[in-house]
Amino acid sequence: MNLDFDLVVPLLPLLVLLILLLGWCLVDLIRRPEVRYLPKLVWALIAIVVIPFGAIAYFILGRTSEAPLSDEDLR
Repeated sequence: MNLDFDLVVPLLPLLVLLILLLGWCLVDLIRRPEVRYLPKLVWALIAIVVIPFGAIAYFILGRTSEAPLSDEDLR
């Protein structure tokens, strides 16, 4: 399979944004003590499999209103 470099370069910023969104979602998911509607593992699988819609769905539906644990709370 031969990928044309001129076609890949314009997509790199989009790819970076998608990876950042997924990383932010997974870190937030790990740090929150509770999530809504589904278990954390299911939210993580949805976020990974259905990029970017899974992460967006988690932020809209799955997050609770309480703040996540800070680094100081973890010590």
